[in-house]
Amino acid sequence: MDNYVTKLREAESVVVVGAGGGGDVISAFIFCKVLEEIVGVRECSPLGVLWERWVVDPYPGPIPVASVRNARLSRCVWVSGDTYVVRGEYSFKPHTAYVAEKLRREIPAVTLEKSVSGVYECFKELVRNGENVLIDLDVGGDILAEGWEDNLWSPLTDSITLAATAKVGGFVGVTALGADGELTQDFVLQKISKVISVGGYVGVIGLWSHHASFYEDLIDRVKTEASRAPYLALKGFVGSRKIRGGNRTMEVNALTLTTFLLKSESLMKINKLAQAISETTSLAEAWSISKKLGIPTELDLEVAASKMYGVGPEASPEWGVVRSLIKKLTNT
Repeated sequence: MDNYVTKLREAESVVVVGAGGGGDVISAFIFCKVLEEIVGVRECSPLGVLWERWVVDPYPGPIPVASVRNARLSRCVWVSGDTYVVRGEYSFKPHTAYVAEKLRREIPAVTLEKSVSGVYECFKELVRNGENVLIDLDVGGDILAEGWEDNLWSPLTDSITLAATAKVGGFVGVTALGADGELTQDFVLQKISKVISVGGYVGVIGLWSHHASFYEDLIDRVKTEASRAPYLALKGFVGSRKIRGGNRTMEVNALTLTTFLLKSESLMKINKLAQAISETTSLAEAWSISKKLGIPTELDLEVAASKMYGVGPEASPEWGVVRSLIKKLTNT
């Protein structure tokens, strides 16, 4: 029987990917701290996906590598606290840069221009022929979706990172169930149970009360909402909270404090979009496949919003219009 705790402890390093883009890197940072303290991981590095929500980056699509400034390039993009992004005449600091600043060192990130192929190349560099372990950490649980579920808005990034994770034999972490307001906690739990039934369970790790301190000097400087949910729970908040301009609701309770570790190969059997795009070499190719499958994605939503309202910091679509766009996309 595999001893996964030993595998994590004996690895030279563990890399935790903020699977869904943008603010998920905050949860990756927190999970790294927990792995080091509770599991005894030697060294852990969070990894960010450079695709921010519209409130940070009011341009459609993930951040292209040509728009990133003050970063070192290899197969990954190495982000420091001084890294920023230029989009037209607008510039901003991505969430990954805030985490790098907190750690006072470079941390890896990926762009999605080359889809699964490009992300896989970065992951392969980081795992170093099995010396290191990679965990793809999804906030909310959308990574467990097939792709056609009601209220699923953002399956593309999760599917790209999942497919790349499976290629390097990494694990998947599902944390703060339902915290992004897309899939319900009950639905995510059902999916996790399905993974357990086919032998895909690795373990579960929870936050302790003092882990609230890990969020300090960081959580109030960033604009993530889903990754804020465990901090709210640690501070004693239990109940429902509106996010995304009141357009979604997240539940905060004891489940918000847990992270389920699962086998990536088991999740690949569930996630139909990840299966279909596994060999893609460009974002355009992955997007085209999602359209053929009839699966609306976050890219569809952002493109639709940009066509209606334009781009840039002055182009801020009202959430009522965004709801209409989502309804239109999910009914096609």
